[in-house]
Amino acid sequence: MSGSMVHRSLAVVGALSAALVVGCCSATTVASAAASSAASSGTYLVGVSEPITGAEAPSGTEIYDGEVLAVDKINAAGGVLGHKIVLKEEDDACEPQTSVNAANKLVSLGVQAMVGGYCSSAAEPAEPIYTRAGIPNIQVAANATTLVTHGYKNVFLLDPTGGLQAHEASAFFTQILKLKNVFIADDESTYAVNVANLTKKDLAGTSTKTFAIEAIPSTDQDFSSVIDTLRSDGADAVYWTGYFAQAAEFVRQLRTAGLKIPFVTADGSVTPTYIKDAGADATGTYSTIAVLSSFLTGSAAQTFDSSYKSKFHATPGPYSAYGYDGIYALVDAAKSAGSLTPSKVIAALHRLKFKGLTGTVSFAANGARVGAHFIVLEVVKGKYELAPHQPPTS
Repeated sequence: MSGSMVHRSLAVVGALSAALVVGCCSATTVASAAASSAASSGTYLVGVSEPITGAEAPSGTEIYDGEVLAVDKINAAGGVLGHKIVLKEEDDACEPQTSVNAANKLVSLGVQAMVGGYCSSAAEPAEPIYTRAGIPNIQVAANATTLVTHGYKNVFLLDPTGGLQAHEASAFFTQILKLKNVFIADDESTYAVNVANLTKKDLAGTSTKTFAIEAIPSTDQDFSSVIDTLRSDGADAVYWTGYFAQAAEFVRQLRTAGLKIPFVTADGSVTPTYIKDAGADATGTYSTIAVLSSFLTGSAAQTFDSSYKSKFHATPGPYSAYGYDGIYALVDAAKSAGSLTPSKVIAALHRLKFKGLTGTVSFAANGARVGAHFIVLEVVKGKYELAPHQPPTS
């Protein structure tokens, strides 16, 4: 187990962002010219940066499909301020360098807004590029608290930040599972480290103790030494804050080693792929995640689910509804501003408040989402269900 609580530095992210933005001094000019051209042609060009390739590609597809559903509905009703929305998708592969390349490409194409994002480690280095271009940057799934700490006024997070997830996990461990101690592990990604550190901090001073956070490289597939450590530590449960590919392998090896302690994941592992890959070992595992459309009872959520299944012949993913709400947040802001001009849309996003599929959508001054909450899921008979006992809402 790593004895250091300082997992890693974000210096690489900062250096990468700065180096790539310096060479794009004319980004705002390029974007403005291309955006003006798009507006005059009667289209509203919206960029979507998300994983199209790599292990997280299924989540990227689910987000994009949610956005497509929203765009189809809006365009069928006449578009936004007389303009039809056109989505331009670029692959960020959940990788910082690729994300920066995607951002530069979208800006050069003249997108008037960006609505996308899944991995915080990919979203963060691209932030200065969209800021320099002066366009709204709506992140629908990336939610590390670091994303809203740089002072950018054009960044808005649809998914509640890691602090809220950490609080939900802490309450689940202390009030529902009533654990003596919990073993927290991350995959060294920005998002996972953020949730892990915030959860440990939230648990400080409670009846549930934590060990030093275990940092496991995202390429590791052999968890034997980690399992030996948590066994010797006498861990009562595991909280995995990384992504789903490792989560499935981790829980399989944990069960093979004879450890039946609760295995809880953060939202980056909530996907049917985790259940499929973990097989029977997924049964009885838990996850913390912002409320999903599939667990809402309103008519709008039910219509969304049925429309999604009809169009894509698949069940909406955990963040499909967030992609949908991201597009509607942008459109509602543009309508409120009475303009597609990016600066006016950004100003309107700061004033925004509307009822979305994922709850009331509005943003704090720093761009963090307010109006949504987290829940705990349990895998039952090969699918996610609401865990029978939920932490009390605060």
